[in-house]
Amino acid sequence: MKLIFLKPFLITAFTAIAFILSSIDLYADIIPESSDTLTATYKLHGQTRRFKYVFHNMPDGGIKLDWSIVRNLKLWTGSYVMTRQAVRHGDSLSYLMPEDGNHITLDDSETFGIISADALANLKDKGETIINGILFKKIDVSPTTNVIHARDNAEGANIWILDNPRLPLILKMTDNPIEINWTLSFLFPSDAQNIGICQMNPTERELVK
Repeated sequence: MKLIFLKPFLITAFTAIAFILSSIDLYADIIPESSDTLTATYKLHGQTRRFKYVFHNMPDGGIKLDWSIVRNLKLWTGSYVMTRQAVRHGDSLSYLMPEDGNHITLDDSETFGIISADALANLKDKGETIINGILFKKIDVSPTTNVIHARDNAEGANIWILDNPRLPLILKMTDNPIEINWTLSFLFPSDAQNIGICQMNPTERELVK
């Protein structure tokens, strides 16, 4: 199933960058076939980088993220591959920064920029999930934006997840003890709606600014 965007949208990220289904065959329905290009701006240790991302559905059920960036008038490119196992059951986020020419297949436990189907399902159904060995508990769910807010009560990190099993984007992270935090924002309100964020009032729109 293809995740359709009506027009490209801008994602701005600060400080770096599922449903559990009863039938294995149904997992194909939760993975985007491909997305429009996403633009991400990262600020880490005073440096700013702007990457372009495209997520692709792979025939084996994994997800491939192609990235590119222009640095010193040169186009850098690379990719991350998330395995079928990771897309379904992963419980760790990769914080590995892109390097020119690197085409990396992540571990079966790792995802990049999204959480796994199981992690999303656990947040929704059990109210908690494990990410990088840390227990995150659901704090609230916005009824109008389809965003789940969870917190690591031990170290204080907060995370906001898009409740869209086709592409459970990590919209925002704050207070991360390893100091990798980011916020996603959209250039056009309709872009947020196209990936599953419902109509927002001004206060709720702050979640994706």
